[in-house]
Parts: sequence; C-alpha cells; structure tokens
Amino acid sequence: PAGYKGAQRCLDCAAETGQRGAMIPLPSKSSVAAAALLAGNAAVCSGFTAPSLPMQTARLSASAARHTSSQPLRMVATPPLQPPGKSIDDPSVWEGTKNVNRELLVRIDDEWYDLSRWRAAHPAGTHWIDMFKDRDATEVMYGFHSTKGMEMMKRLPKAKHAPEGVAPVTQSTRNFRKWRQELVDAGWFEREWDKELFNVGSWAAAFTLGVCLSQFTGSIAMQFAAVTVLGIANTIAGWLSHDYTHGRGKFCEIMRPFGSFCGGMSPTWWSDKHNTHHALTNEVGIDEDIATDPALYLWAPDPKNDSPARKWQGVFWPIPMSFLFVLWRFDSLQVAIKRKLWPEVFGCLCHYAFVLSFVPPLTFLGALFVSGFMTAVITTVTHQGEELFFDKSPDFVDAQYMSTRDAACTNPFSEWLWGGMQYQLEHHLFPTMPRYKYPALMEAVENFGKENGLEYRITDEWTLLKMNIDIYKEVATLDAVPGAKASRPDTGKEDLGSILQKKIV
Repeated sequence: PAGYKGAQRCLDCAAETGQRGAMIPLPSKSSVAAAALLAGNAAVCSGFTAPSLPMQTARLSASAARHTSSQPLRMVATPPLQPPGKSIDDPSVWEGTKNVNRELLVRIDDEWYDLSRWRAAHPAGTHWIDMFKDRDATEVMYGFHSTKGMEMMKRLPKAKHAPEGVAPVTQSTRNFRKWRQELVDAGWFEREWDKELFNVGSWAAAFTLGVCLSQFTGSIAMQFAAVTVLGIANTIAGWLSHDYTHGRGKFCEIMRPFGSFCGGMSPTWWSDKHNTHHALTNEVGIDEDIATDPALYLWAPDPKNDSPARKWQGVFWPIPMSFLFVLWRFDSLQVAIKRKLWPEVFGCLCHYAFVLSFVPPLTFLGALFVSGFMTAVITTVTHQGEELFFDKSPDFVDAQYMSTRDAACTNPFSEWLWGGMQYQLEHHLFPTMPRYKYPALMEAVENFGKENGLEYRITDEWTLLKMNIDIYKEVATLDAVPGAKASRPDTGKEDLGSILQKKIV
C-alpha cells in the first residue's frame, strides 16, 4: 500500500555517485503483523481474464485464493554483488539464484536487453533485475526512473536473441503506453504550486496544533487530543514523503529529505521497500504488502506457516495495524545506519530531537500508534480484497486493474486524510504524477478500462473497510492447506518483523 511511498534510487544515481547497489535487507510490512502477536498473543470481483501466457498466470478470485494457494514459490533469493575480478561464468556470482543458464534478459520498449553483467551494478539492488528475468519491465522503468535514468537505458547491452516462450505485449499495454505519453505531453505530470503549498501548509498546521496541545501536560484530555492531532500530522507527513520520493523534477529532489527530517524515516529505505509492491502488485511471494502474516492472514496457510492466533484475527486486527509506524521507524533507522546513509540518519535524529524537545515521550508514542492504525487501514484496503497472483502476474496494466480498487471518500476530511491514496489505481498506473491530478483522471481511467476489457473498481471507504475485515474473519475459519504458498521467500532478512516472525512461527 501507499502511505509513505516512494521511488527507488534511479539509474542516474549510479552515474553520479559511482555507487554499486547491493541487495540490502528490505523491511517488511510483516513487521506490523509480527508485533501484533507480541502484543496480541496477548494479538472480489472476477475481473478481466488476461490473455493466455506460456507460463501459467494464476489469477484467483479473492475468495478462492484464500482457500487454496499451493502454487510453487517462484521468487528467487537475491545474490550478492559480483566480486571484483570474477566473471559471470563464475558459479559464485549466481549463488542464490535459479538462473541456471546465466543469462538475464529483460524487455523494455519491445527491445530485449542482456543484463547479466549489469545486474550487480544496479543501484537499487540485484533483486530488481532478477525479478524481471524474461519479463517486460517497461512500465517499471518509466514509473520509477528519472528522464536522465531513461536516457542511460540506451547504454544497456542489447540481447542477441529473445528468450523463448515469452508472451507478446498485450494490446491494452500498448494502448496504455500511448495514453501515458499523451498525458506527459499535455502537462499532467507538472506540479502546481498552490496545491503543493496547501499540502505542506496543512501538515504544518496540524503538527503545530498537536505540539501546542501537548504542552498542557496536566490535562489527560489535552494529551489525548495531542495524540490524535499529532497522529494525523504524522500520517499526512507520510503522504508528503511518499509524494516527494515518487515525484520527479528539481522540486521533489529538494523536498526528498522531508521524509527523514519531518517524517522520521529514511526515504531510501522506503524506496527499496515499497516499489516491489508497485511493480508486481499482489504477486504472492514478492509483494510484501500482502505478506502480513503471522498476525493477519489473507489466505489459508501451510500448517508450518500457521499461527494459533489466526482464528482470532477478525477481532485483534487493529493491534498489528497500530504497530505500523513504530516498527517502520525502527526498521528505517536500522537500515539507514547499516547502509551508512548518514544524511538520512542525521535527518531522523534531528526529527526526534526536535519532537521530543516539545512533546512528552508517551504522547509521541501514542501518536505513532494512532498514525500507524490510520495509515495501515488506508493502505491495505485497496488491494487485499482483490485478485492475488500465485504465479506470475499478467502484464502491468492488466494486473493493476485486477489487483487495485479505488476508495470513494464520503466527506472532505477523509478526502484530505487519505492523502491521494483513495485514487489507488490512478496512482499505480501513474506513480510519478502529482496526486492532486488524480480526481480529474478518474473518468479517463474508467473509460480506458472499458475500452480495453478491464474492470474499474471503486467502493466507498466504510464498505471497503468492512470488506477487508470480512476477509480476516473468513480466513480465520479456514483449515490450513498443506503446500500453500508462503507469503514471502526465505531471504534471510534482518528487519525486525522477519526476526520476530522466525521466533513466533
């Protein structure tokens, strides 16, 4: 889901800094789920059928997917950086992958590139290249890279041949690429300063009000009010951080440190974590935003991955959601320190020093729990009830329509609080577009779906929440399914959620 979303370090980072990207332990939203059992052990519509693919695409309805999920796990573990002096013929270079032919071909704009030698130098990690072996990465390239990064794509080595058995690009995807270029030419991706000022100003007003309320330390009522208002301000800060990390251009580049100074989290950490969800939405074993077990299960698990608390998840679901920001902040700072992202570490420390100079620690902690609950609810409900892909997902555009639902906010406050995440499909199709452009784009997104046999889905916010709670309750009653696909591969991650999961399950 969305929340404090972002785009990963782009191709031009490598050119400008000479940095070689290594796969780092990506924090998982499962950290929220795992924490619930620490506290809690105390805690679909059928869409357009994608064209046939040579490799099976398992598109299950939400209900069917939750009852059975025994497809074999396809995700590959991430290999280390290519050691200096070693060639791609050295077996150690490919250790941890299932790439038996030592050839890594990726399609971009109908051209196949051989990234076997380049994968280890990818600034956002080798896992991105590995995930798109024998797949089309065009939409990911345009969605996550700057114009300069796209220009550098011309330097990538072209493949001598195309891999066998790969389906051609669907007509809906080709139509989407044409439409996207038309929107670029029409200025839909340009920023509007009055709206940018309102977004920052509304956050600043909420944050200032929360700090002022927290000064009445002798009043419990005022402290509860401060917790609520500061929680809202933290959620809004998350949406702004998400905007600036996704966005392109000088303004977003300047504002990107907002995430660490005002949001208390590393923008780079968020970029690495979040974009897998954007690229392969609801693909089981890859998209960590649906890997919320062992506290909240979205389908019947294998007995070895099950938890005795599952039968109660329809009751305690608010607990893991409330832990979202507490654990994200922990994971974020841990990764930033490990990767020596000192400017981001400095920003986070400045954030804590400033906030804790004015806000009582317990009030601040309470605000993080309130914010975590609001953010988790907003960011989960637009995907969890839609199609889950237990094998390769369809082409990007088809998959986004099948796995994403918009939320219709019922009042102006909700419209502001959701921070653009109510336009989830528009955001997934055009992640670098300013969020205030999405309302005007909704009708066009719906019409594009009709013209290309894709279902546009939208539900009011309260009905959408009820749908997701019903899923938790339904899955709580199901028997475990031997061989059911795991929600995540065993990557040896060191984030808090993965550590807790190993101890709990």
